[in-house]
Amino acid sequence: MHLGPGQAAATSDGRGLEVPYATTVQDGSGPMTVALLVGVDNRIVASSYPVRYPIGSSASAVVPPEVGTAYRDEIRMGKVKGVYGAKGDTPDGRVVWGMSMVLTDVPGVTDKTVPSTASVLGMVYVQYPASVQLAPPPTGGKEDIWSAIGAQLGVGLIVLLGAVPVGILFGLLSTRRLIGRLRRLATSTAAVADGDYQRRVPVSGRDEVTVLEDGFNRMARRLTATVSAERHLAGAEERARIARELHDAISQDLFSLRMLAGGMRKALPAGSPLLAQVETMEQTATGTMEEMQALLLHLRPVALGEGGLVPALEELSGAYRERLGVRVDTSLEPVRLRPEAEHAVLRIVQEALANAVKHAQPDQIGLTLVARQGRVTVSVRDDGAGFDPADSRSRHGLGLRLMAERAAEVGGELRVESDPGQGTTVEVSLPGAAS
Repeated sequence: MHLGPGQAAATSDGRGLEVPYATTVQDGSGPMTVALLVGVDNRIVASSYPVRYPIGSSASAVVPPEVGTAYRDEIRMGKVKGVYGAKGDTPDGRVVWGMSMVLTDVPGVTDKTVPSTASVLGMVYVQYPASVQLAPPPTGGKEDIWSAIGAQLGVGLIVLLGAVPVGILFGLLSTRRLIGRLRRLATSTAAVADGDYQRRVPVSGRDEVTVLEDGFNRMARRLTATVSAERHLAGAEERARIARELHDAISQDLFSLRMLAGGMRKALPAGSPLLAQVETMEQTATGTMEEMQALLLHLRPVALGEGGLVPALEELSGAYRERLGVRVDTSLEPVRLRPEAEHAVLRIVQEALANAVKHAQPDQIGLTLVARQGRVTVSVRDDGAGFDPADSRSRHGLGLRLMAERAAEVGGELRVESDPGQGTTVEVSLPGAAS
C-alpha cells in the first residue's frame, strides 16, 4: 500500500501499523507518521524519516512533553513499568503516539513481567497524525474488521509495532555477520586515513551499518578523484575549486560517518562485542577530519596582495593557529625580493607547514624571515617527530623535491636538517632584489 505524507494505514493482517520510510523531503506543514528509536541520552538512533527527524538530533523537539517525562522516569528507575500511548501535542501538531521501552536481554522478560535485573537501553516511539483516520487493509469483500474493533485498537497496534524494531535491533547486534561488517569498515577507514584511497567495502543489508558502508565508499571515491585531480592540475583557481569540493563533499561525509558511529556507540550496551569496533571507527573518522583540515589549508590559495610577503606569511601562520590549533611563532623582517621569488617563498613555506603538521605532529613551529649580506633566508623549524632525510622511502620525499625545485627556479638553495625524534628545519636561502 502506498502512503503519502502524513498518512497512516493498518498492515495487511490488520494487526499492525504501516510506517513508510521517507528518503526525500515531504510536506512539512503538519505531523508525519514516523517511527523512532531513541537512546538513553534522548537522542535519535534510528528514524523512518531521517530528513525531517535526523539521526543524532534531540528527541525532545519531536515527541510530546508527556513522552519525555515518562521516558526520564523509566531511565531514573532503571526498569520499565509499562507501555504508554495516548494523544498529545508535538511542535508539528496533534498526534496519536505510543512508546515502548528497549530493555537489556535478560531471562524472565514477558508481556506482563519485567525482572529487576532488566535495565532501559532506549525506547521505540511511533506516532501518526490525530486528524488521520487509519485506512483499513484490503478485505477482498469481507467484513471490515477495523471498524468493528474500533479506534481503541490504534494504541494497541502502536505498542505491538514497538516489539518489531526491538527484536530486529537485538537480532542484528547478536549476529556474527554484523560484527564482521563493522570490523571491515573500521579497518578500511583506518587504511584510507593512511593514504590507501582505493579501499572499498561491500554494501549489504538495509540497516544503519549500510548507511555507514555507502557513506564510506562515496567518501573514498570522491577523495580518490580529488587527489588525482590535484596531482595533475595546478594554479590557484583549480586549487580553490578542489578545496571547496573537499570541504563540501568529503568533510560532510566524514562528519556524518563520525555522527553515525557516535550514535551507535551510545546505543550499544556496556560490554557489547561491537563497542570496541565502533569506538575505533569513530576515533579514526575524527582523526581523518583533522587531517582533512590540514589538507584544506595546504590547498588554500595564497596570494601576496598589496601588503607583500610579510603580511601573507602572517596570514598563513594565523590560519594554522586558528583552524588547527598549532602554535606557529613568527619572526619576520621586511625583505626585498623579486615578485617571482616572493611567490616561491610563500609556496615553500606553505608546503613546509603542511608537511610539519601532517607528518611530525609538532607542539610548536617557528617561522623566520631575515635578510643578511644581500641574501634572504626563510626557515621553518618544528619540534616534531623528525625523519631521516637520506631515506628515499620517507613520505616527505615528494614535498621536499618540489620545494627544492621552486627554490632553484628563483636562484635559491634548499637545506633540510632533521633527525628522528629531534624535529626538522627547512631553510631556503636566495638572493635579494637590488635596491
